[in-house]
Amino acid sequence: MKYTLTLMVAALAMFALAGCKKEVANNNPPQVQSSNFTVTAELMYREKMLAPVGSTLTATVQDVSVADKAAEVLSEEIIGLGDGVQLPLSVTLEVPKKKLNPRHIYSLHARLEDANGQLMWISTTRHTINTEGMSHDMGNIVLERVQSGTVGPKVDSKYPLPFTARGNEPGWLVKVEQDRIEIQTNYGQNKVYTPRPVPQPYKGGYKYHAETEAHIAIIDVQRKLCYDDMSGRPYPARVTLTLDGETYEGCGGDPLDLLTEKEWVVEDIAKAGIIDNSRVTINFDTEGRTHGISSCNSYSAAYEHTGETLTFKSPMGTLKACAPALMNQEQKFLNLLGKVNRYDIDGYGALILTTSDGKTITARY
Repeated sequence: MKYTLTLMVAALAMFALAGCKKEVANNNPPQVQSSNFTVTAELMYREKMLAPVGSTLTATVQDVSVADKAAEVLSEEIIGLGDGVQLPLSVTLEVPKKKLNPRHIYSLHARLEDANGQLMWISTTRHTINTEGMSHDMGNIVLERVQSGTVGPKVDSKYPLPFTARGNEPGWLVKVEQDRIEIQTNYGQNKVYTPRPVPQPYKGGYKYHAETEAHIAIIDVQRKLCYDDMSGRPYPARVTLTLDGETYEGCGGDPLDLLTEKEWVVEDIAKAGIIDNSRVTINFDTEGRTHGISSCNSYSAAYEHTGETLTFKSPMGTLKACAPALMNQEQKFLNLLGKVNRYDIDGYGALILTTSDGKTITARY
């Protein structure tokens, strides 16, 4: 009897312990791994001023794959600004990974509006998101100041003003301004002035049909890469001037437009390629500043663009530590960038930066 009672007590004890273990197990459910893709960035602007109280900063992840279709917003963060909350600010946006198509292009866009909805600052270049992994740190993104609540003509207009075109042998020049067009031929000896007519768009370009009592002029602007046939300098437009039946060929637009409003992704440094899955970028603004990612850290530098020359001054970067190979690549890139003295856009749209000793950095957007 005593032996039987002992067995019963032991069985009850084991049953109680099993119940305790089961209860403990139920209190620690397995963790579910996040299936969201995360984008982080530091948003800022250069002006030494505070955003007005009541302003809002809006950051969005957008699908910009289709050029003639409104961008699809996949994620949005809105931050109210005021006392104690000002730029620079860090933002974090998440998108379900399953919503990202590896064949699509995604970008981070940001805008700052005052309390009345007036646009004050905006990101004017495409900041492309690398969606290969589960996150992408975009580094520093600099917003550009907007005057009078509207985006300037180089950002928003299909017909930039002022617009200048020129050609050689014999030398000619066209200046398109807000109200008139000035045409110079025979190296400036002959001049014609006409009112600026409404531009007539067509696929890939537009035309001005200008007329006075004595002259008829057609200015055909094609949005295609053009090289000056004497200097070799690249321009964003090919221009054909027809004045009183005589035709002149040349280039037009602001060469700086070829560099700005886009993110250049470096694919080669000094003919040695770059490390797989690393990222090196260059972004030019219209005020003589450039910034990007240099492999591990974010960097910024002043640049000077004159004629066929392009130079960078003292690139400065953040101080994050990464793998030695990335740090070596970063140092190599920044050293070469500081020695660049000219640039070119090749026939395939690649940006080629060349140093004084002939080494190159190649990038595409």
